[in-house]
Amino acid sequence: MDSRAVRTFRVFVVTTAVVAIGLGIVAVVWPRPSLVLVALLFGVYLVVAGALRVVAAVRGHGTAPVWRWTSGVVGVLVGLAGLLCLLDPAVPLVVLAVIAGIGFVVEGVVSIIGATVGHPGSSRVPTAVSGVLSILGGVAVLLAPGLALTVFVVFAGIALVVVGAAALLLLPPRAAVRR
Repeated sequence: MDSRAVRTFRVFVVTTAVVAIGLGIVAVVWPRPSLVLVALLFGVYLVVAGALRVVAAVRGHGTAPVWRWTSGVVGVLVGLAGLLCLLDPAVPLVVLAVIAGIGFVVEGVVSIIGATVGHPGSSRVPTAVSGVLSILGGVAVLLAPGLALTVFVVFAGIALVVVGAAALLLLPPRAAVRR
């Protein structure tokens, strides 16, 4: 690989690592505002995506009317969901947390049933313990979805900082570029 390509790659890695570390620190220091910002950006995305879908439905000459109407109706619904996110960003976040909590509980129940019935190649005790922990985690998320989201954002922020720092630490020294 030529030295210019290596330098470009180094700049890319350094830039993305610094951005990851910065975003990670913001997420750890201000988890709730970070969540709200993500929900607002998601709302903007949904409004734009819905509007584009409606425009595509209106201008979709040559497309079967049933598909144009379906696309238009879905576009309106997506746009309305985006407006809901913009009006109250907590709603989609809590819905997401509740869905995750329900998923944990269902996974836990399935694991406990699997431990009871016995899946080939799996150990019953670890599977049952995993099921119980999954149910407890799901119930905790369902009882305190806001706290669960905050904890998630803090852990995600820590992960961003670690990944960014690791990328910087694993970057070959500049002397290696000249060889």
